[in-house]
Amino acid sequence: MGILKDMFAALKGAGSEVGEAIIDANAVRILEQEIREAEKAINNARQSLTKLKGSEIRMKREINSLNTDISDYEAKALEALNQGNEELAVKVADRIAEHETDRDEKSAEYEKLSTEVRKINTMIKNRNKVIQKNKRELEKVKTIKELQKTTSSISCNFAATGSSAHRVSKALERVKAKQAKWRDNMEAGDWMVEEENTDDLSKELKEAGIGTRGITGNSVLDRLKEKQRPSA
Repeated sequence: MGILKDMFAALKGAGSEVGEAIIDANAVRILEQEIREAEKAINNARQSLTKLKGSEIRMKREINSLNTDISDYEAKALEALNQGNEELAVKVADRIAEHETDRDEKSAEYEKLSTEVRKINTMIKNRNKVIQKNKRELEKVKTIKELQKTTSSISCNFAATGSSAHRVSKALERVKAKQAKWRDNMEAGDWMVEEENTDDLSKELKEAGIGTRGITGNSVLDRLKEKQRPSA
Protein backbone atom coordinates (compact mmCIF):
# COMPACT_ATOMS: atom_id res chain seq x y z
CA MET A 1 0.00 0.00 0.00
CA GLY A 2 1.87 3.04 -1.33
CA ILE A 3 0.17 5.86 0.53
CA LEU A 4 0.51 4.20 3.91
CA LYS A 5 4.20 3.49 3.21
CA ASP A 6 4.77 7.12 2.19
CA MET A 7 3.13 8.39 5.36
CA PHE A 8 5.25 6.10 7.52
CA ALA A 9 8.36 7.32 5.71
CA ALA A 10 7.36 10.97 6.05
CA LEU A 11 6.67 10.58 9.76
CA LYS A 12 9.74 8.45 10.47
CA GLY A 13 11.77 11.44 11.61
CA ALA A 14 9.00 12.80 13.81
CA GLY A 15 8.23 11.67 17.34
CA SER A 16 6.84 8.16 17.28
CA GLU A 17 3.82 9.05 19.41
CA VAL A 18 2.95 12.03 17.20
CA GLY A 19 3.44 9.99 14.03
CA GLU A 20 1.33 7.12 15.30
CA ALA A 21 -1.40 9.52 16.42
CA ILE A 22 -1.56 11.09 12.95
CA ILE A 23 -1.67 7.72 11.22
CA ASP A 24 -4.28 6.32 13.64
CA ALA A 25 -6.48 9.38 13.18
CA ASN A 26 -6.40 8.95 9.38
CA ALA A 27 -6.10 5.15 9.22
CA VAL A 28 -9.61 4.53 7.86
CA ARG A 29 -9.29 7.20 5.17
CA ILE A 30 -5.82 5.93 4.20
CA LEU A 31 -6.98 2.32 3.96
CA GLU A 32 -10.02 3.33 1.89
CA GLN A 33 -7.73 5.18 -0.53
CA GLU A 34 -5.33 2.23 -0.68
CA ILE A 35 -8.17 -0.16 -1.47
CA ARG A 36 -9.49 2.14 -4.21
CA GLU A 37 -6.04 2.31 -5.81
CA ALA A 38 -5.57 -1.46 -5.52
CA GLU A 39 -8.97 -2.09 -7.13
CA LYS A 40 -8.07 0.32 -9.94
CA ALA A 41 -4.78 -1.54 -10.49
CA ILE A 42 -6.66 -4.86 -10.54
CA ASN A 43 -9.08 -3.51 -13.16
CA ASN A 44 -6.18 -2.34 -15.32
CA ALA A 45 -4.51 -5.73 -14.94
CA ARG A 46 -7.72 -7.48 -15.94
CA GLN A 47 -7.96 -5.35 -19.07
CA SER A 48 -4.37 -6.27 -19.96
CA LEU A 49 -5.08 -9.92 -19.21
CA THR A 50 -8.13 -9.78 -21.48
CA LYS A 51 -5.91 -8.57 -24.34
CA LEU A 52 -3.33 -11.28 -23.64
CA LYS A 53 -6.06 -13.93 -23.51
CA GLY A 54 -7.36 -12.64 -26.84
CA SER A 55 -3.89 -13.04 -28.34
CA GLU A 56 -3.67 -16.56 -26.88
CA ILE A 57 -7.02 -17.54 -28.40
CA ARG A 58 -6.09 -16.05 -31.78
CA MET A 59 -2.72 -17.82 -31.76
CA LYS A 60 -4.39 -21.13 -30.88
CA ARG A 61 -6.78 -20.67 -33.78
CA GLU A 62 -3.85 -20.01 -36.16
CA ILE A 63 -2.08 -23.17 -34.93
CA ASN A 64 -5.23 -25.22 -35.47
CA SER A 65 -5.57 -23.73 -38.96
CA LEU A 66 -1.94 -24.66 -39.77
CA ASN A 67 -2.53 -28.22 -38.53
CA THR A 68 -5.60 -28.43 -40.75
CA ASP A 69 -3.59 -27.18 -43.76
CA ILE A 70 -0.77 -29.60 -42.99
CA SER A 71 -3.19 -32.52 -42.93
CA ASP A 72 -4.72 -31.36 -46.19
CA TYR A 73 -1.32 -31.02 -47.90
CA GLU A 74 -0.22 -34.42 -46.59
CA ALA A 75 -3.27 -35.96 -48.26
CA LYS A 76 -2.46 -34.14 -51.52
CA ALA A 77 1.20 -35.22 -51.39
CA LEU A 78 0.14 -38.85 -50.96
CA GLU A 79 -2.26 -38.49 -53.85
CA ALA A 80 0.55 -37.07 -56.05
CA LEU A 81 2.82 -39.97 -55.08
CA ASN A 82 0.07 -42.42 -55.91
CA GLN A 83 -0.16 -40.84 -59.33
CA GLY A 84 3.60 -41.17 -59.75
CA ASN A 85 4.01 -37.38 -59.80
CA GLU A 86 6.95 -37.16 -57.40
CA GLU A 87 7.92 -33.66 -58.56
CA LEU A 88 4.53 -32.33 -57.49
CA ALA A 89 4.72 -34.36 -54.30
CA VAL A 90 8.06 -32.66 -53.46
CA LYS A 91 6.54 -29.23 -53.95
CA VAL A 92 3.68 -30.16 -51.65
CA ALA A 93 6.16 -31.56 -49.14
CA ASP A 94 8.06 -28.24 -49.15
CA ARG A 95 4.82 -26.43 -48.43
CA ILE A 96 4.13 -28.84 -45.58
CA ALA A 97 7.60 -28.17 -44.13
CA GLU A 98 6.95 -24.42 -44.22
CA HIS A 99 3.64 -24.85 -42.44
CA GLU A 100 5.15 -27.17 -39.81
CA THR A 101 7.96 -24.69 -39.11
CA ASP A 102 5.46 -21.85 -38.76
CA ARG A 103 3.25 -24.06 -36.55
CA ASP A 104 6.12 -25.07 -34.28
CA GLU A 105 7.22 -21.45 -33.85
CA LYS A 106 3.68 -20.34 -33.08
CA SER A 107 3.22 -23.29 -30.70
CA ALA A 108 6.33 -22.27 -28.75
CA GLU A 109 5.03 -18.68 -28.55
CA TYR A 110 1.60 -19.98 -27.58
CA GLU A 111 3.00 -22.06 -24.70
CA LYS A 112 4.90 -19.06 -23.35
CA LEU A 113 1.88 -16.79 -23.70
CA SER A 114 -0.47 -19.36 -22.16
CA THR A 115 1.88 -19.77 -19.17
CA GLU A 116 2.05 -16.00 -18.74
CA VAL A 117 -1.74 -15.68 -18.90
CA ARG A 118 -2.15 -18.34 -16.21
CA LYS A 119 0.41 -16.65 -13.96
CA ILE A 120 -1.14 -13.21 -14.34
CA ASN A 121 -4.64 -14.62 -13.81
CA THR A 122 -3.48 -16.34 -10.60
CA MET A 123 -1.80 -13.13 -9.41
CA ILE A 124 -4.98 -11.15 -10.04
CA LYS A 125 -7.12 -13.70 -8.19
CA ASN A 126 -4.75 -13.75 -5.21
CA ARG A 127 -4.50 -9.97 -5.17
CA ASN A 128 -8.27 -9.66 -5.36
CA LYS A 129 -8.59 -12.01 -2.38
CA VAL A 130 -6.27 -9.72 -0.41
CA ILE A 131 -8.32 -6.68 -1.42
CA GLN A 132 -11.58 -8.35 -0.39
CA LYS A 133 -10.01 -9.35 2.94
CA ASN A 134 -8.80 -5.78 3.48
CA LYS A 135 -12.28 -4.49 2.68
CA ARG A 136 -13.79 -6.82 5.25
CA GLU A 137 -11.19 -5.75 7.82
CA LEU A 138 -11.87 -2.11 6.99
CA GLU A 139 -15.60 -2.63 7.54
CA LYS A 140 -14.82 -4.21 10.90
CA VAL A 141 -12.61 -1.25 11.82
CA LYS A 142 -15.32 1.21 10.77
CA THR A 143 -17.96 -0.75 12.71
CA ILE A 144 -15.78 -0.81 15.84
CA LYS A 145 -15.08 2.89 15.41
CA GLU A 146 -18.81 3.62 15.24
CA LEU A 147 -19.39 1.42 18.29
CA GLN A 148 -16.69 3.33 20.13
CA LYS A 149 -18.36 6.62 19.22
CA THR A 150 -21.75 5.30 20.32
CA THR A 151 -20.35 3.90 23.56
CA SER A 152 -18.55 7.16 24.26
CA SER A 153 -21.74 9.12 23.59
CA ILE A 154 -23.76 6.83 25.84
CA SER A 155 -21.13 7.10 28.57
CA CYS A 156 -21.19 10.88 28.30
CA ASN A 157 -24.99 10.89 28.46
CA PHE A 158 -24.95 8.61 31.48
CA ALA A 159 -22.36 10.80 33.13
CA ALA A 160 -24.40 13.92 32.40
CA THR A 161 -27.58 12.20 33.56
CA GLY A 162 -25.89 10.99 36.72
CA SER A 163 -24.50 14.44 37.43
CA SER A 164 -27.91 16.00 36.82
CA ALA A 165 -29.62 13.42 39.03
CA HIS A 166 -27.09 14.11 41.76
CA ARG A 167 -27.77 17.84 41.54
CA VAL A 168 -31.54 17.25 41.65
CA SER A 169 -31.15 14.94 44.67
CA LYS A 170 -29.12 17.57 46.48
CA ALA A 171 -31.71 20.23 45.61
CA LEU A 172 -34.53 18.03 46.98
CA GLU A 173 -32.58 17.51 50.17
CA ARG A 174 -32.20 21.27 50.54
CA VAL A 175 -35.94 21.78 49.92
CA LYS A 176 -36.80 19.13 52.50
CA ALA A 177 -34.45 20.73 55.00
CA LYS A 178 -36.04 24.13 54.39
CA GLN A 179 -39.52 22.61 54.82
CA ALA A 180 -38.48 20.93 58.08
CA LYS A 181 -37.02 24.19 59.30
CA TRP A 182 -40.27 25.96 58.35
CA ARG A 183 -42.32 23.39 60.31
CA ASP A 184 -40.01 23.80 63.30
CA ASN A 185 -40.47 27.56 63.11
CA MET A 186 -44.25 27.13 62.89
CA GLU A 187 -44.28 24.87 65.94
CA ALA A 188 -42.10 27.34 67.78
CA GLY A 189 -44.51 30.13 66.82
CA ASP A 190 -47.49 28.10 68.10
CA TRP A 191 -45.65 27.48 71.34
CA MET A 192 -44.95 31.16 71.73
CA VAL A 193 -48.63 32.01 71.15
CA GLU A 194 -49.73 29.42 73.71
CA GLU A 195 -47.23 30.68 76.20
CA GLU A 196 -48.42 34.23 75.74
CA ASN A 197 -52.13 33.26 76.16
CA THR A 198 -51.73 31.07 79.29
CA ASP A 199 -51.29 32.59 82.80
CA ASP A 200 -49.00 31.09 85.41
CA LEU A 201 -51.84 29.56 87.50
CA SER A 202 -53.36 27.76 84.55
CA LYS A 203 -49.97 26.36 83.72
CA GLU A 204 -49.45 25.10 87.25
CA LEU A 205 -52.93 23.43 87.32
CA LYS A 206 -52.29 21.85 83.94
CA GLU A 207 -48.94 20.54 84.97
CA ALA A 208 -50.57 19.08 88.18
CA GLY A 209 -53.28 17.41 86.08
CA ILE A 210 -56.04 19.37 87.74
CA GLY A 211 -58.98 20.42 85.66
CA THR A 212 -57.55 18.84 82.56
CA ARG A 213 -58.77 15.26 82.98
CA GLY A 214 -60.61 14.15 79.90
CA ILE A 215 -62.94 11.17 79.36
CA THR A 216 -61.03 7.91 79.53
CA GLY A 217 -61.98 4.22 79.46
CA ASN A 218 -61.44 4.00 83.18
CA SER A 219 -63.66 6.99 83.90
CA VAL A 220 -66.45 5.52 81.75
CA LEU A 221 -66.14 2.12 83.49
CA ASP A 222 -66.29 3.77 86.96
CA ARG A 223 -69.44 5.61 85.92
CA LEU A 224 -71.14 2.41 84.75
CA LYS A 225 -70.24 0.59 87.98
CA GLU A 226 -71.73 3.45 89.94
CA LYS A 227 -75.03 2.99 88.07
CA GLN A 228 -75.12 -0.74 88.89
CA ARG A 229 -75.09 -0.17 92.63
CA PRO A 230 -78.54 -0.51 94.21
CA SER A 231 -80.07 2.62 95.54
CA ALA A 232 -80.13 2.99 99.34
